[in-house]
Amino acid sequence: MGSIAFRLLGPIEVVQDGQAANPSTAQQRCVLALLLLDLGRVVPAERLIAALWPAEPPVSAHNTVRVYVTRLRRLFAVDPSVRLETVGRGWRLTCDRNRVDLYRFRDLAARAHHEAPNARELLTEALGLWRGPALADATSEHWRESHSAGLEEERLAALEDRIVLDIDSGCAPMVVPELSVLLAEHPTRERLTQLQMSALHDCGRTAEAITLYHRTRTVLRDDLGVDPGSELQSEFQRLLGAPPARRARETVDPVPRQLPGDLTAFVGRTDTLAHLDDLLNDEGTFLVALDGLPGVGKTTLAVHWAHRVGDRFPDGTLYANLRGFSSSGPRDPAEILQEFLHALGVPASRVPAGLDARAAHLRSTLAGRRVLLVLDNARDETQVRSLLPSTPGCGAVVTSRHQLTGLSARQGALRLRIDVIDRQEALDLLARRLGARRVHREPEAASRIVDGCAGLPLALAIVAARADEADDFALASVAEELETAKTALDTFESFDASADLRTVFSWSYNALSANAARLLRLLGLHWGPDFTVEAAASLAASPVQDTRRLVNELCRTRLLGEHRPGRFGFHDLLAAYAAELAATQETEADRQEATHRLLDHYLHGAHTAAELLDQHRRYDPVNPSATGAIGVDHGDQDGAMRWCATELAVLTTSVSAAHARGFDAHAHQIAHRLMPFLRKQGLGTPWLETTQLAVQAATRADDPRAIANAHFGLAAAQIWYGDLETARTHLSEALRRYEALDDHGGTANIHTMLCKLASAEEDFTAALSHADDALVWYRRAGAGWGEARTLNNIGYCHARLGRPRLALEFCEQAIAVFSRVDDPSGMAGALESLGAAHASNGRHDRAIDAHRRSIDMALKHGEKQIAAAAMISLGDSLLALDEREATIRAWQEALVMLEDIRDPHAETVRAKLAALSA
Repeated sequence: MGSIAFRLLGPIEVVQDGQAANPSTAQQRCVLALLLLDLGRVVPAERLIAALWPAEPPVSAHNTVRVYVTRLRRLFAVDPSVRLETVGRGWRLTCDRNRVDLYRFRDLAARAHHEAPNARELLTEALGLWRGPALADATSEHWRESHSAGLEEERLAALEDRIVLDIDSGCAPMVVPELSVLLAEHPTRERLTQLQMSALHDCGRTAEAITLYHRTRTVLRDDLGVDPGSELQSEFQRLLGAPPARRARETVDPVPRQLPGDLTAFVGRTDTLAHLDDLLNDEGTFLVALDGLPGVGKTTLAVHWAHRVGDRFPDGTLYANLRGFSSSGPRDPAEILQEFLHALGVPASRVPAGLDARAAHLRSTLAGRRVLLVLDNARDETQVRSLLPSTPGCGAVVTSRHQLTGLSARQGALRLRIDVIDRQEALDLLARRLGARRVHREPEAASRIVDGCAGLPLALAIVAARADEADDFALASVAEELETAKTALDTFESFDASADLRTVFSWSYNALSANAARLLRLLGLHWGPDFTVEAAASLAASPVQDTRRLVNELCRTRLLGEHRPGRFGFHDLLAAYAAELAATQETEADRQEATHRLLDHYLHGAHTAAELLDQHRRYDPVNPSATGAIGVDHGDQDGAMRWCATELAVLTTSVSAAHARGFDAHAHQIAHRLMPFLRKQGLGTPWLETTQLAVQAATRADDPRAIANAHFGLAAAQIWYGDLETARTHLSEALRRYEALDDHGGTANIHTMLCKLASAEEDFTAALSHADDALVWYRRAGAGWGEARTLNNIGYCHARLGRPRLALEFCEQAIAVFSRVDDPSGMAGALESLGAAHASNGRHDRAIDAHRRSIDMALKHGEKQIAAAAMISLGDSLLALDEREATIRAWQEALVMLEDIRDPHAETVRAKLAALSA
């Protein structure tokens, strides 16, 4: 039997065991929605008929509704706890209200009003249940609007309550953009206006708050014929007499909350939790290292305690899985430091290079703050030492399988050994997993299971999953199976548990179907951190639907977890177990072929995404996919962006995994095709890392064109992030190779990048020379898009050299070509250059118009860097016309964009704002 849940907050859905099992027609979904909206109450047939046929119902309407109800009953048959009963001339649907997202939303929102310390978390969880407009795919638009309006009001009320808590906790800068979007959708909603006024004031933007009030008052009077309500008027009066806000928007520090979710079934560890609480009460820097066996619950304990004391660290909680014992190797502390600094609000341009410099910068950034760091699964002291805070008021909890005695000796860390749980805690855990009644029914068998698992929580969880396969599965038989492996489990007390858990893991493995067992072994080849069903199907060379059933089988036996909808992953120990099975039970040829199929899945997905995101650049074709590899259909540019964002961690790891496993062509090809996405998103670290590996892979493959492409990609990343001299070296190497290949387009691209490099150095004479060369080569290559972009670059260089007539001439030529080749991103850049040309000629009114058109077009097509550059130039022209407030707004918006994509030019804009304020 399966478990069914229902979703109304978005498209109407039925979910069975985590998979959609929706009614086949819109009419059935409408009937289901009406039954769920009146859960537990009788819905008369007449109401259903009126909803389905609002104008004139057919003669057969009642019989048709009965057919829909019958089909719904068949759909619900897999879950006896969901009942659809006939009552007179109507029907009543009953189930646990927690199965329906609408009622879970309401319960969480209600709890938020009574649980003040956790109110924000509860509201965030409640709002996370919304997947779009409620009842989005109901058959009747009139019926949907009449029912969804009230639900939308509930959502907005909860959202407003959450925003109030954000503002009260000092996060006003984070909600201003969100409120701007909401007000655009609901311009007459007074509470949103009041919240935005309060947030703007807290950001030091009181003048904008007062302007917003006057604008809203005008809208209310003109559209509704009413004056603002008393609360909005009171907020206006408060701001008129309020002192300046404590700090401006750009100086408010973000408050990261990076902890994984807490475990709802957490039991025991009372003494350890109390000990940690007592330690936290002491003055100074809090530093604790938790060590113990794999699977003993170190991570669960650390995360649970960190959630429990989160209010003691008002400036945030940082979390990193150091993967100290992962098959892919431990994580680099320098990379983690960069992520922590970004989370704490340090822009990319201010993150220093090198481990020691980043560690010192983290300590400086934490000064004066109260932040808790959870450093999970550390390999050794060396991996952890640079990540530790040294500021009183901050703290760190480190978990590791090893005894980190060096941290105790040198950093004064208190070491706590996390031992196996005691008998009563183990029984409580078993009862939470299987139900107290079932455990009490067989107390002797439950006691034998606890003894056999030696108090190891992970082992208990696996045994519980085994016992939970059926309600009538006798605990005595589980205990008997466990006792046959008693010798292995006894060794948990003194040896590494990874070997001893094989026996426990093997129970679930041996119970699998043959195809599911093969899939588990092949998934041991995946490099993580997670994967989709399509990726698993590529590994196994099996149809997606068949693979989905196998993945569900693995999830049911707890060998896999679905940590996000549609994304699956292993526990670290289970991943190691699967990898061991692959190494011992699959042939070398089978492993190579499966890896090839998996890499083809990611390569072809990245290739089609690059062609959608950078439509005017020609990418070399890739080899056809190996038989069995599953393709990826992105649909459009938005779909390509979503896929790249979702798969980013897997794709970047694929480059290193392909290089390490000898698939060099896949390594450099995936890296090259990730560039458009990484550039648009401003993701400098993965861009640099993947292109560096691409150079190595292409060189080892001895592929001249790939080598040239890889050097070009690496140089582009380095120019973006300011390493100009190293970039020049790679551009020289790429140019030499493109010229040897007689590749006109590649040669043109190099000169374009040299133009960008010279512009970054403010040498516009050299930049113009390279742009002229690029124009020649693009015309020889017949690349219209490249010709247009180069004409734009030439115009921009002339504008910066004080030649407005030539600047306008070339920019207008570029715009004409962009119109012909349909390149909106290029057009946005040309309009920005056109604005610069007008500004250099003193025509700031025309410059402002060009910059605004550039901004609109750039944002529409995801070009945040172009939009930010145009926004900066817009501010320059506004300032030339002495419009200071508008200038500040433009530069602040540019700063937000640049910080969002971690562009180093954010520092320049910040300096411009500071100078204007001074």
